[in-house]
Amino acid sequence: VFKEKTMTWPLQYTNPGEGREAPPPPPAATEKAGDGQWRSISLSSQSERVVAVRTFEDAAMGPVVRNADRELRAMLKRDGLMPMEGSEEFVTFAQYDAVHSMGKRRGEVWIELKCGGHPF
Repeated sequence: VFKEKTMTWPLQYTNPGEGREAPPPPPAATEKAGDGQWRSISLSSQSERVVAVRTFEDAAMGPVVRNADRELRAMLKRDGLMPMEGSEEFVTFAQYDAVHSMGKRRGEVWIELKCGGHPF
C-alpha cells in the first residue's frame, strides 16, 4: 500500500458529543484554497475516528517515528486493542514544534483503531 506523504493542519473540529460528521471548512479557507500562494492547498473533511497515540520528544526523524510506531503497536497488542487493517503499511505522525526548533519537542504517532476493536 503506497500512501503519498501529506501534511495537514486542522482548521476546525467537532467536539466529542457534537456529532459524527466533520464540520464544514471555514469560508475563508474554501475561498483561498487552490489560488495564488495557496494553489497547492486542498481541503478535506474527515469523519470521527478513534486513534491510539504515543508521544515522543525527539526530532521527528524516520528512525524515531518508526520506533514510536513499533512501541505503540506493542502496547495495542498488549491491551487487546485492534488497529485498522493495513495500518502497518504506513506511519501517521503529528509534529507540533517547528522543524528546526531546538530542545524538547512534542511529537505523536497515531494509529487508527478498528471499529469494534476498542471499547471507546
